[in-house]
Amino acid sequence: MNNKTSISYQIEQVRKMLEAGNPEQALDYLDRLDSNNHLIQNARGVCLMRLGQADSAIQILRDLAFRGQICIPSDTPPLFAANYATALLMKGYNQEALEILADLKPAQHPYIAALYDAVAEWKRGLTLFQKLCCWLKLYPKKPIFLHVYPGSL
Repeated sequence: MNNKTSISYQIEQVRKMLEAGNPEQALDYLDRLDSNNHLIQNARGVCLMRLGQADSAIQILRDLAFRGQICIPSDTPPLFAANYATALLMKGYNQEALEILADLKPAQHPYIAALYDAVAEWKRGLTLFQKLCCWLKLYPKKPIFLHVYPGSL
């Protein structure tokens, strides 16, 4: 089995564990792999989010999204940026998260589309003043409820 097939197989195993509602088991599996592959690291961040460990997820996903730069590079996979934004939302960092999402398009991935839906619903529930603030790109700290499990592989 070559490395690419191996990574694909490993990600599929994690996907199955997550779909079965076992993020802790998936994280244990990833920890045994001891891999620095970007897809594996993304999966690790998703598992941490699903376990409610947003701070740890932010550390991993920030490194994946920014790759040592001060801005998210244009060639960063959109899903990595979306997962990082999700971890930020989990901590209530709406300003940072929504700025990242503004650079993503719903057509890039179904998970990004789901995030856009959650943000649209959140905006509908804002007061007129809060909506005005959003228009000015000053996002209220009101929690954004996700209708999907946080993160995607």
